[in-house]
Amino acid sequence: MKSIAALALSLLATSISASPVIPTATIAFANDQSGAQGSATIPEDGSVQNIWSLYGSTKIAAGGAVVASSAQLTSFQANTNCVIKNANWVVVGTLTAEHTYLDLDGTSNSLVPLNLGGWTVSCTV
Repeated sequence: MKSIAALALSLLATSISASPVIPTATIAFANDQSGAQGSATIPEDGSVQNIWSLYGSTKIAAGGAVVASSAQLTSFQANTNCVIKNANWVVVGTLTAEHTYLDLDGTSNSLVPLNLGGWTVSCTV
């Protein structure tokens, strides 16, 4: 009886350890005017993540909105690819190991904080 229990336990341990590990990336959004920033971990499985859901409890959330002017990929794989889209599903920019910083308003001479309500991010490896 003990050997059956030991076998069952080892099979359970094997099945748990065989679960696929989904890699993740970490993106920090910042409001460069106020100095507030918030970080969140995003699964690199291609799933679309709502920015409000990820950052709504961070310091860039104020008055019911998530407000930021830039994004930076801070933890990632060599082949990470994260796409940020606005509320109209238009690609705002892509973060990769070679391109880790993104000015969200698209103008290089200013950092205008934007309301990221309805924005999304998805990452793949």
